[in-house]
Amino acid sequence: MILPLLLVLQAGVLAPADTPTPAHDAQHYDLLLTIPATGKVISGQMTTRWRLLSGGPFVVELDSVLVIRDVQLNGRPARGWERHGDVVTIPQRGQAGDSATTLIRYVGTPRDGLVIRDSLGIRTVFADNWPNRAHRWFPLQDHPSDKATVTFHVAAPNGYQVIANGNRTGPQPIQTGLLWTYDMDRPIPPATMVVGVAHMARAKMGDGGCPVRCVPVEVWTYADDSSYAVTGPFRNATGIIDYFSAVIGEFPYSRLTHVQSSTIFGGMENSTAIFYDEKAYRKHTLTESTVAHETAHQWFGDAVTERDWSHLWLSEGFATYFAALWAEHLGGDSALQETMTAAAEEIFKSPVTERPVIDTASNLMDLLNTNNYNKGGWVLHSLRGLLGDSTFFRGIRDYYATYRDSTVLSLDFEHSMETASGQDLTWYFHQALTQPGYPKLDITSRYDSTRHQLAMTVRQVQPESWGTYRLPGFELLVGGMLVRVDIDGRESKFSFDQFTENPGRVEADPNGWWLFQAVSGEQ
Repeated sequence: MILPLLLVLQAGVLAPADTPTPAHDAQHYDLLLTIPATGKVISGQMTTRWRLLSGGPFVVELDSVLVIRDVQLNGRPARGWERHGDVVTIPQRGQAGDSATTLIRYVGTPRDGLVIRDSLGIRTVFADNWPNRAHRWFPLQDHPSDKATVTFHVAAPNGYQVIANGNRTGPQPIQTGLLWTYDMDRPIPPATMVVGVAHMARAKMGDGGCPVRCVPVEVWTYADDSSYAVTGPFRNATGIIDYFSAVIGEFPYSRLTHVQSSTIFGGMENSTAIFYDEKAYRKHTLTESTVAHETAHQWFGDAVTERDWSHLWLSEGFATYFAALWAEHLGGDSALQETMTAAAEEIFKSPVTERPVIDTASNLMDLLNTNNYNKGGWVLHSLRGLLGDSTFFRGIRDYYATYRDSTVLSLDFEHSMETASGQDLTWYFHQALTQPGYPKLDITSRYDSTRHQLAMTVRQVQPESWGTYRLPGFELLVGGMLVRVDIDGRESKFSFDQFTENPGRVEADPNGWWLFQAVSGEQ
């Protein structure tokens, strides 16, 4: 009875029952947004097409500082709608499976989410949604579990460039300037639904992803930063897509634009329109590794999206590891090892190491930590070492193909890797994602010259609260000979008879597949 109970508990963590369920399925958002030539007062009209999940009301979020002018249901004034803080409730009489349309007109000055300012002497407007700040400037169900397609119609003053998700039509002249239209025909999470408005220089970088799928790539920057961008961090922008397309599968969208912006993050993986911190351009600190990380998010985070914030590693851990794979692609095994070693050092000194990877936080920004980035990357790296390249990358490709344009939990990834490997990997994902910390190994050896036998003891000396770890096939380099042992429990003992003399120094995990610390004499 103990094993089944453990499996139930483990599945409950990898697939939490409390994942929020949207009131209804938002299938398409259509936003008409007017950006002023001066000031910060915007006006918006959001039309949403729904598939009903029940007879209950529509429940959307919109920041309370934005004033609602009109609410309609199926083309008529909505009766009985209410607003309490940021929550707007619209009664409806349909049943599960029906379709419906709502419209909300609103006006006001966003206090967050859509940043309007004079940036470095340039007037700019950029959305900055992550994690749940999209409702600060337009009404929607602001949670990654409800992906939708989206169309943006952006009325902007003359002389400005507008970027948004998807493919552009226009712009068309209107009385106040130009109307730009972008249509995103693939469902994406709310955090990546964005617009940007600024005086921008545009550089075409060519196509990436051919022959799997040719993807036009552009770089949009403030004029003074264009030369640095195209010859520096984005010089391999198409090559990154080439590599990831070959390893993962076709690029999920029809194009990709890298955009200098006023985001608070170093990079933000908005679908088809990645935003990067403008200051990194001016300081020339934007790295190709960041570009690779954000590009990998187009596959993992955008196309395949974590259904619950507690599973953020499915986005950030994947992007972190695929940036490391890009380093390996360019620089070989040594570049990968250097990257993973640096990631491990950050884990070792991080206070969040005392918590598991699958975690909750009252402030979602606190989830941007070494567990979801560095340790999430190590979860993938050790799994690759355990399964081998052929099986690992087959599982990655199947996972992407199965869940593209959908949402996932960690259990879904586990199932994909179990199918690819033909193995039960419950134990691995349990320890990797639900246990805090990592193994601390005290490895001692003693050579018996009479019997020509080497006796070795491996003790796990990490805190009791971290539990113990299984490390099957753990490699040891002993006297120039590579041997493999299965480490399990607080103490594992081994003996080797193949050494005719003292082999001397023992090097643990010489190929760097496991996250652990080698220590001496700790208890």
